[in-house]
Amino acid sequence: MTARWTLVAYRTPTEPSTARVSAWRALHRLGGLYLGPTVCLLPTTLADPARLAGIQTRVTAAGGTFDVFQIESFASDADARIRSRCDEARAAEYAEIVERSEAIVHELEREGARDKFTFAEVEENEAGLTKLRQWLRQVTVRDVFGCPARAAANAAVRRAEDRLAAFVEQAIAREAGANAAEAFAPPERRLRVVHGEK
Repeated sequence: MTARWTLVAYRTPTEPSTARVSAWRALHRLGGLYLGPTVCLLPTTLADPARLAGIQTRVTAAGGTFDVFQIESFASDADARIRSRCDEARAAEYAEIVERSEAIVHELEREGARDKFTFAEVEENEAGLTKLRQWLRQVTVRDVFGCPARAAANAAVRRAEDRLAAFVEQAIAREAGANAAEAFAPPERRLRVVHGEK
């Protein structure tokens, strides 16, 4: 029978904490579910051997130990609890993505209400949205059991994308309108503007 789960158990020196923190972050990024302070369970489909080997190298180089075990299956009730906990972890990540997507929408609406359709605002929110898209892709890869919260996260990111696209169009239109108004202004007005007069 093919192993469905990979169990990782490791120990690291108390000080410095670098190896312990690095392992914790890396295993969470893989989609690991912590069963104890240094015991982590992953669906085998997420247990990339090369990435696990990299974590192991860092842990053992710091004087720790790192063991990997393959598990064919759990009892049905235990399997259900583990899947539920995996879904809860993904749901928390999706909820954070929704929250940050809504923050981008609110930021754009607030700046639009202030008539602040600037390239700086566009660039700032494009950077934030790029990070959100990347994070959503990473969480989706970890979401091997199809957490129901995925749909809300996808929808929230799409709303942010649509709101940003509309904001960009407004920024372009405002800039084009301002440039046209300046180009067709009487010469004496253009001179006054150059000299800082209105």
